[in-house]
Amino acid sequence: MLKTLGCLAGAMTLTSAMLGWIDRTPPTSLPQPSFDVALRLARSLVTRDVDIRRELWGRVEILAGPAKTASASLLTATASPAAYHFHVDLDGWPSRTRRWFHQEELAGHPRSVRIQVARRDESEAMSQAQWNSVRALVAALGGAVAAQGASLPVRLQTEWGQDYIVEPDRLQRTAPLQAHAN
Repeated sequence: MLKTLGCLAGAMTLTSAMLGWIDRTPPTSLPQPSFDVALRLARSLVTRDVDIRRELWGRVEILAGPAKTASASLLTATASPAAYHFHVDLDGWPSRTRRWFHQEELAGHPRSVRIQVARRDESEAMSQAQWNSVRALVAALGGAVAAQGASLPVRLQTEWGQDYIVEPDRLQRTAPLQAHAN
């Protein structure tokens, strides 16, 4: 039985390598989400299968983070838990971390829901798709967490203060949109 399993594993590995060598087309990325698509997805990420503890949350923080090479949702084990609740990738697709699912506050950031936005370098602004997802997440969080008719205050990472305006009930972009090269 061990020989059979070994041969099967070897054959599967060899076949996978051969198919990768034969088909050299780069993997296609998903189309960037519009605001409507991002809003539907954000509402699902915020509320689906989550027992929201409203008393824990009082504001939203938006921070920049490094571009990831692999999706965190595909990894079954990570070295350390994420220091944010939601992540927006380079293509503008939002995802949630286990910290939101378990309603965990982050040390040093009490009452803050943190959204990390991926970027390639420090001077890069958000793309239109990322901006759509950030606005959608803020709207979904406001609808699920804030008191009836209220909104959550939003705080941007300091270096983005020149590119975006945050006021009650409004997120506004002042910087020109940047397209990401794929």
